[in-house]
Amino acid sequence: MDIFERIAGNRGPLGQYSKDAHGYYTFPKLEGEIGSHMMFRGKKVLTWSINNYLGLSNHPDIRKADIDAATEWGLGYPMGARMMSGQTSKHEQLEDELADFMEMESCYLLNYGYQGFMSAIDALVSRNDVIVYDSECHACLVDGVRLHQGKRFVFPHNDIDKCKTQLDRANKIVAETGGGILLITEGVFGMSGDQGKLKEIVELRKQGYDFRLMVDDAHGFGTLRRKRSRSW
Repeated sequence: MDIFERIAGNRGPLGQYSKDAHGYYTFPKLEGEIGSHMMFRGKKVLTWSINNYLGLSNHPDIRKADIDAATEWGLGYPMGARMMSGQTSKHEQLEDELADFMEMESCYLLNYGYQGFMSAIDALVSRNDVIVYDSECHACLVDGVRLHQGKRFVFPHNDIDKCKTQLDRANKIVAETGGGILLITEGVFGMSGDQGKLKEIVELRKQGYDFRLMVDDAHGFGTLRRKRSRSW
């Protein structure tokens, strides 16, 4: 009987198989050089769980840039949050280059995606606004939506007709509150790998629906080239 059978069939005290689960289900240890195959519990396995889609983590130029940066500034630089003392010209340079790459007016970097979306959602909506979002949005988006003090409506994954239904509900509310609608979806859904229906969602604006669109494209950035739609 392997670990899956033992844990799945466990009906005993809570935590009976915690030692088996630790390092397997929780905090799995992948060892060795980052790549499509890594070592796990002494065996070489195919790795699907790392965010190295472009295979750049071990590119010689990337590794050299890491070495050069550590040599020039050390690993602790700049020793502070950006809003306090940690802003540098390198932050601004990267933001400008990313904005140019995406053909956007500007770019803002945060430490990681979870913080980014939690912060952005809170900054973009007030209690008078309504959020409409896809049911398979990543946890960082869902947690950000849960913090919203106004109404929020979810539609089944990539179901444009149900999305329109929820937008209709949202429209009735914002007509009374004077707020707006924020529609949230993904470019490539990280849990399933399928693409969000961005073209169809943008078309809804041409049909008279008024909303702002937020797209989590963490899993599509660099793998699928997208240009900004002028109709947004």
